[in-house]
This record gives sequence, structure tokens and C-alpha cells, in this order.
Amino acid sequence: MRFGFGRFWRRRLGYLGMCWGVLGAVAVALSFSGVGEVGVAILLAGMLGSGMVLWQWQKQFQEEVRLWVSELVEPLERLQHGAFSIRVVPQDFPEELKGLLEQLNAVAERVESELGRVRRLERVRSDFLSNVSHELRNPLFALRGYLEVLVEQPPQERETLQQFLQKALRHAQRLEKLLMQLLELSRIESGALRMRLRVFPLDELVRDVVASYADQAAQRQLRLRTELPDGPVEVIADRERVEQVLLNLVDNALKYNRPGGEVCVRVRPQGKRVLVEVADTGIGIPREHQERVFERFYRVRDGESAVEGSGLGLAIVKHILEAHQAPYELESEPGVGTTVRFWLQS
Repeated sequence: MRFGFGRFWRRRLGYLGMCWGVLGAVAVALSFSGVGEVGVAILLAGMLGSGMVLWQWQKQFQEEVRLWVSELVEPLERLQHGAFSIRVVPQDFPEELKGLLEQLNAVAERVESELGRVRRLERVRSDFLSNVSHELRNPLFALRGYLEVLVEQPPQERETLQQFLQKALRHAQRLEKLLMQLLELSRIESGALRMRLRVFPLDELVRDVVASYADQAAQRQLRLRTELPDGPVEVIADRERVEQVLLNLVDNALKYNRPGGEVCVRVRPQGKRVLVEVADTGIGIPREHQERVFERFYRVRDGESAVEGSGLGLAIVKHILEAHQAPYELESEPGVGTTVRFWLQS
């Protein structure tokens, strides 16, 4: 640890004062002894020696200052060129500079943190735009292709014309759904969409959601069932948003299942909370993908799970549950199935 500027001079001037005290005492003693001329000569010699010592100390002090400044130049230049990870060790500098250097380190750390956040947001923005462009391009190109065929060479058979129109309509509906999900996700993430919490019977909502998917489950040769308590189960939440969560989860459980499989929606009261589970016997999710399936546009890409979708459903589920402060988790095993569970306040 290096001393400060003040301590540097206090110590040296203290030494000089002690020397002058001794010289003064000797000069006084010689004066009383009748040899005052010798005492005066000693004092003059002391003055000359003190001047030389002070001059030498000044050079030493200037050298110390140059050393401290030279050690500061390199980190300051690196900071100037954007290397905000650099840190200056305050203990290596005088006490008077420690506070300033600690503040400099704090500013560099804050700037580095903010730059990291900006870079992450920039990556997210870039990925988001890329994903949106990709998801919009597919239905738009398909819709355009069918319309061009209809305009340039209209099919002569009514049945073929009907097929083309149905395919064009399906892609238009897919595009509309994607845009609605993007708008919904944007509103939830920005906080513009507030949760209207109230007490409602969760068991009735589950029955309604399962009933709405009965035909789709039958078409896919899947068994769709519920496990509900005997009595009513009430929760405190936004009914419309919880319905949206259940619709997304049941839809995924049906899409990523196999013919002859099963989807089960369970509701179990657990003290002051209610556990909700949507379990399927589908293809499952590999472990390396499980932490990312709640990200926007993230989808598992392999031959078995190549199912049409926007990749926004689970992202919406995540944000709605987080807005309710509802814990959630995903459990999945490839070839066995997937279970998504969450807890609502009762």
C-alpha cells in the first residue's frame, strides 16, 4: 500500500523538524559555551543541507507522481477505447486517489453491464425480426402461390377450385393467428395487458376447454380426459388468460402426440394453491431443448416433431403465468410424453 501525498510530506517534514531541533539545541549550547560562531556556522550548514534535502525530496515526490500517473494512463486509455472490463486496483495508488478510482471502477462496471444488456437486447431484436420474417414468409408465399394459380389459370373443375380456395384460406388463417399472437405477446410483455384477478371455478373452465377440443382429439385418434376433484375448485386469477394458457397447452399436447395416445388435464388442490397439469403420451422433448421451449419462436427441429406452429404458444403461457406469479415447470421424456404443470392461488 502506498502512502498519500499528505503523509509523504508530513513524515519528511517531521524528520526535518527533528533535525532542526537538534541543530538549534547544539547552537544554543555552543553560544552559552562562548563559541557562538561555531553555532552560527552549524545553523548555516543545516540550512544549506535542509535546502538540498528538500530539493531531493521534491524530485522524489515528482518521480512518485509520475509513476502513479503512468500506471493510470494505460487503463484510462483502454477505457477510452471501450475496454470497460478493465479495473484499477485502488490499493496501488495514494490514499487521496482511492475514492476517485473506486468511483471510476463503479462507473466502468455500470457501463459494462449496460452495454452487455444492450447487446443482449440487440441479439434478441435481431433474432425476433429474423423469426418473424421467416414465420410470415411461409404462409404469405403459399397464399400468393395459390392466388396466382387462380388468377392466371383458374381450375375448370369446381372441386379443384374449392381445394385451392380452402388451402389459401387455411394459410390466411394461419397468418392471422400468427399476427394475433404477436400482438398478444407484445401487449403482455409491455405490461399494457393487465390481469383482471377474480375468483372463478377452475373445474368448470377445464371442462369447457377439454370439450372444445373433443372433435380434434377424435380426428387424431387421441383420448382426451380430465381428472378433477369431486367438488368445485375456485382460484384467484384472470379467467380469460388462464383459459388461454390451457388452450395452448392442450393444443400442443394434441399436436405432438401419436395416434392412440392420451392427453389428461388434472386439477389438484394443494393447500392455498391449486396444481394444474396437462400431460400427454406424445413424442416428448429432448433434455437439451427443455429449457428453451418457452422462448419466442423456439421449436424443436427434428423429423418426429416437425409440426406446423408459430412457436409463440408456450412463450405466451410463460408470460401469463409470470404475470400471475404462478410457478410452472415442464417435465418431459422423449418417447414417453410431456407434462406441464403450474400452480394458481386458491
